Amino acid sequence: MMRILILLMISNIAWAQTTDRMLLYQTPKPDKLSPKELKSNEEVYLEKESMIRDVNEETGIMTDYYYTRRDSGRLSIAYHTSHDYEKFSKLYSIDVQLMMKTNSYKDTWYGLQLKRTVAQYNALADELETKTGNANADANIQRRDAQQSMTIVGAGAGFRFNILSDFFDSNRVFEHLMAYGNYIFHLDGKTSEQYRGFGATMEYGLHRRVGESFFVGAKLSYNLASLERAKKDDEDKIDRSLVFRWTSIGIEFGYYY
Repeated sequence: MMRILILLMISNIAWAQTTDRMLLYQTPKPDKLSPKELKSNEEVYLEKESMIRDVNEETGIMTDYYYTRRDSGRLSIAYHTSHDYEKFSKLYSIDVQLMMKTNSYKDTWYGLQLKRTVAQYNALADELETKTGNANADANIQRRDAQQSMTIVGAGAGFRFNILSDFFDSNRVFEHLMAYGNYIFHLDGKTSEQYRGFGATMEYGLHRRVGESFFVGAKLSYNLASLERAKKDDEDKIDRSLVFRWTSIGIEFGYYY
């Protein structure tokens, strides 16, 4: 009898795990679920998502619940400055991002970004370090606070989640991680030379939905750029290259649709 009970318990546990996996990988379309059905399986449907509602300003009545997994896209604009308070006014960026969500279980987000960054050279690179072997085109030139301008176009992927929602005691708080591969157009304000090259952006964002669709938040962005200009005579690549690394913090406004 004891063996039978143990076997039944094991079978029930295995069935429960199988059921959970089925729910996770075969989640019904959100528009077919009622708020009650969503709440009945919070560990599946609300693990990374939320149900939010607002007060109708005209009637004073609560609106219907909106399930955030129904989001299919995201459009945002952000303004960045240097994360270093000593270089705060030496760098600024404006970026526009468009993201689209896949319908897979993992809910991967794919994105495009267009970013404009303007900064003093010493907010992007250490001139002393570049003279010890790192790429620094025209090494005899002292760029110091010379303006550097970059137009960045990128594509990438990432995830949205809400680990900190309990910390903020709000189901409207979300986070996202994104990684972009970039192509960069650059103008060196010291020499007026144009550079091109590749780079990357890694971002962590924290935002709060102030309505069904609109959100505000902040993000931390780490950027890399490896650039080179056209070759003159028999120059080595290192003599016509620039490498930049910078971290910025930004405020972001956006809209889910």
